[in-house]
This record gives sequence, C-alpha cells and structure tokens, in this order.
Amino acid sequence: MDAAQSSANRERPQLDPVFVFWLVALFVITGLGALPLFFYRIDLSKLTFSSPIPVLVGIGIEITAYAPTLAALLVVAVVPGGGGIGRLLRPVARWRIGLSWYLLALLGPSVLFIVGDLVRVGLGLALPPHWLVIPGAAAIAFLLGALIAGSFGEEVGWRGLGQPRLQARYGALWAAIAVGAVWSTWHLWPALAPGGLNSTTWSDVGLTFVRLVATSIVYAWIYNGTQGSLLIVMLAHAGHNLAVRFVPAADSVQHGDPVVATLYVVAAIAVVLATRSLWLRPLPRWSQDLSANVSPQIADG
Repeated sequence: MDAAQSSANRERPQLDPVFVFWLVALFVITGLGALPLFFYRIDLSKLTFSSPIPVLVGIGIEITAYAPTLAALLVVAVVPGGGGIGRLLRPVARWRIGLSWYLLALLGPSVLFIVGDLVRVGLGLALPPHWLVIPGAAAIAFLLGALIAGSFGEEVGWRGLGQPRLQARYGALWAAIAVGAVWSTWHLWPALAPGGLNSTTWSDVGLTFVRLVATSIVYAWIYNGTQGSLLIVMLAHAGHNLAVRFVPAADSVQHGDPVVATLYVVAAIAVVLATRSLWLRPLPRWSQDLSANVSPQIADG
C-alpha cells in the first residue's frame, strides 16, 4: 500500500515553484503600481486621455500594465529553475511562421467584432453609432502605448511563462483555463482602485472571466500551433486591442459585451474540438524549457 501510494505521488504532477513565485510577484507588483491611486485619491472611473495626473500615478499605472511581464522577468532571473531572461524572451523572436497565422492574429479579432455586429442586427440588439471608427491623434497615441503594454507587457507572463510551464504538467487545455482565470482576476484590479467599483458590475466580472478564459484557450492554440511563437500571440493580443478601438462594441469596451464574449467562447470550443484530445495530455517535460518548441501536435490534430 505504501509503495503504491508512493508511486501515485510520483506520478501526480507537482506544482511548478517558478509559476507560484510568478503568481505572487504578479499581484505584489500590481498592488505596488496601484498604490499612488490611493495616495492621491484619484478616481479611476473619471480618468480620460486628457486628465492631468501626478507623475507617480502615471508611473504606477504603467507598472500595473506591465506587471505580468515584469513579474516573469524577475522570477526567471532569481528563482532556481527559472531558466533566465534570455530563454524567456527567445520565443518573442520566433517569427518564421506561415503568413496565415499573421493574418489570423492581426485581422481575426476585427472580423469577430464585425460578426458580433451582424449578430446584433439579427437579434435586434443595440448597435454602436458607427461600425468603424478612426481614433483621433490623442487616442492613437494612447492606443500605441496600450498595444505595447497589452502585447509585450502581458504576454511574456501569460503565454511566455504561465502557459508552457502549466501545460507541461496538466495539458494545454487545463493550463489555458488556469492562465485565463489568473488573467481575468488580474484584469479586474481597477475595480479595487478608488472609484473602480462605480464603473464595475457583477455582469462585468462574469463577462471578463468568460471572455478571457475563452481567449486564453484560443491563444494557447495559437502559441502551440506556431511551435511556441510568442510574437504571434502578442500580435493576436494587439489585434484584439485594435479591434476594440476600430470596431467599437455597443457596450463597455473595458470588459466587452455578451455577444463578443460568446463569440470568443464559440472560437475556443471550435479549436478544442478541431484538435481533439491532445489538449488534455500533459506535454513532454522538455516543454518546460521556455526556449524549446512546444509540441505542434495540438494544432495539427
């Protein structure tokens, strides 16, 4: 009995300490970045592109935006077994990917948003004033910063560290769901800032979890399908942020809306069904090496 129990314990996947330290560092860095908002009592719900804010508040907001990547860089450099910064960032330069992946990453979200508007037409739901919007100069400047923060500032953490380390132990699907849950929880930090609860409802919270967990599954498919190209995932993240600005939804662009969230769920279900049970198998141990190619079988089905 003892031998059997010992064997079962050896076969059971152990939690990755690097991932645990990254998780802790993620929320500590985010909390430190948000502190100036409390110190200056800045009402987050009233901030606009042109709002004058103290320098420390601006720096703090930038720190929170880059917290996933900052935490990943810190942990892989300090924690034993982290692999180092060079290994973590190497997939960012993996660009020799088929053109179809680039098109999917950059244009896919906009197509999805337009399909969402067509669904609204069919259901008789409210539509945005304009289907396509060209942002002004100030909004474009903000958008460029948001694209960098959303792509490099986040994805080095989500798909660069979290996804490959978890899927080596639990399989790609469960890893994507876990990363999506962390992503959703982190994404809601503004609700805890001054004025944040005034612009956040329980519906927003639910939609955030539904949309980001589904998006995490899609991004995991892209990541594995491109043999670990973090660049393509970053472009997909940027593509979503571009779609939010150029193809506005009828409701809040901060948390999305039910139609867009549902379409992301449909996309997630489609890629899981198309690639079948390979999602559920733990990937080889070498997939923990962040510089190694992740098994392409998930995309090939």
